[in-house]
Amino acid sequence: MKAAVFTALAIASVGCGQPVRRTLMLTSDPAEYPGVIHDPHTLAHDFVVRQTITIHAQREGKPVEGEFDAVLQKQGDTLLIVGFGPMNVKAFTVKHQGNQIEFVQFMGPQLPFSPRNMIVDVHRVFFKHLPVPADAGASFSGARTGELDGEQVEETWQDGQLRASVFTRPANALLHGAVRIEFAPGCTSEACEPESATLHNEWFGYTLGIANEGYEKL
Repeated sequence: MKAAVFTALAIASVGCGQPVRRTLMLTSDPAEYPGVIHDPHTLAHDFVVRQTITIHAQREGKPVEGEFDAVLQKQGDTLLIVGFGPMNVKAFTVKHQGNQIEFVQFMGPQLPFSPRNMIVDVHRVFFKHLPVPADAGASFSGARTGELDGEQVEETWQDGQLRASVFTRPANALLHGAVRIEFAPGCTSEACEPESATLHNEWFGYTLGIANEGYEKL
């Protein structure tokens, strides 16, 4: 299970006329990649942003690298990811609404992991943050620790902006290390709109580089 593998494979193997694949699941379904997913309706700040995502992973002992463009939108009760392949052709959509995740794939090979993984990573980057104390001020700098949804979270803030998050879980023989996220400027206590973010998932051995452009508030 590598949350980065699909996009590299999809870009490398575009087919014409292949059937559309649809998958529907619940956010509470058993999953290899742990992480509580909250209803988008409970998440603040509606926005849409264009993204370029780069992937570094390992598959069967060999490096897998890829890049694709996407649009991420959170509006009301819906979180939507649209991924694009060559020539800006729509490759897939992932829609999170309520307790359901719907994945629709228009091109590429069968997804080798649960679409839920993409939603988990989006939540970690854009929404799963410790509450900032009211007296912290706009120039707050320092480290903060706490617990979110059964995970230990350590955050590093600099001049009122979140610059790093580390997620760890109670001792688990199957999960080693942490999920580490580095943020470029733009993620504040008001809204998380970083210019870029890098997610290192040590549990499953992949790195996502996320370049964000053209945030629009909805």
